[in-house]
Amino acid sequence: MKLTAREIRPTIVTPPYRVRHTAEHGVLVRTLPEDLIPELSRVVAWWTTEKREGEWVVPREFKAFACMGTVELDLTYARMGAGISDMELNGFMANIEVTVPADIRVECDGDGMLGNFDVKRIGNADPPPDAPVLRISGTAYVGSITIKIVDPNAPGWAERLKARWESLKVKASV
Repeated sequence: MKLTAREIRPTIVTPPYRVRHTAEHGVLVRTLPEDLIPELSRVVAWWTTEKREGEWVVPREFKAFACMGTVELDLTYARMGAGISDMELNGFMANIEVTVPADIRVECDGDGMLGNFDVKRIGNADPPPDAPVLRISGTAYVGSITIKIVDPNAPGWAERLKARWESLKVKASV
């Protein structure tokens, strides 16, 4: 039996669980059904850069290790299961950056050994009460681990600069 070109080439279909905004609220639908969430995933960067961005699924347990490299994780459009997901980040002479949107609740417990483990909040939006929880732990050995919690509605650098300029003009005129 011979396959036709239509049978060989997969049809592109938008799955119903893809990231989308609800029309009535403009809120990102982030959670997936439990059977679509993988249990474990790992990322290792040895003298290189590893990235996860765009639409991807955050597993229940995610481990990242970098040795003299960089790991960049962007959860802006990532999907995850309801409840708690764990993320363990370890770096040796490396840089690990995690960008988390404001609609995910973040709990951090990390250490810096001759390095730093920082949590930076950009904007001041609070996650909804039913938001998924991301527990981040790990250690930065002579390196840096940075978790940025970003509110997409927070003013950008241009708006902040303009507001600062306006406040200085008001002070100068008084």
